Amino acid sequence: MLFKLLIVLLLLFMIGNLFWGLKAMLSQQDPRLMSRYIGRRLIFAVLIVLLLIIALAAGWVVPHSPLMKVS
Repeated sequence: MLFKLLIVLLLLFMIGNLFWGLKAMLSQQDPRLMSRYIGRRLIFAVLIVLLLIIALAAGWVVPHSPLMKVS
């Protein structure tokens, strides 16, 4: 449960940084500020993917089986 909460929080931080980057882009602020927010979003996305791969390998997260089984 704690792992899933961590993934959701990282997704929220990722979306927040995306919107902060959009705000910085639309307000014509320093371009480095916008790239900092977009870079953070990218780091969070990579971190989420790595955590999911580790969780699948460790057995913390089990993927669903297909809904229809072909016999």
